Amino acid sequence: MQKGTDLGSINWRNGELVRFFNPRRDFWGDHFQLDEAVIQPLTDIGEVTARILDFNNDERIIERLLLIEVGKYPPTSAKGRISK
Repeated sequence: MQKGTDLGSINWRNGELVRFFNPRRDFWGDHFQLDEAVIQPLTDIGEVTARILDFNNDERIIERLLLIEVGKYPPTSAKGRISK
């Protein structure tokens, strides 16, 4: 499943509509945490975004692990956006 034109998704825990993470408005580190190669959601916004965009499918995790191994993940340009 991919985002397409969707603006949000249903939170499976409570059935409420939750908007997706907006990189122009939201700070990544408020909604997600990097745990090795896995992106862990910290909020409802993070949870629906990670689920719909499939952040942690097996192929993405393997790719991140390989990039970590060679020192390329997270990229230097992103480090300021993932932690304060």
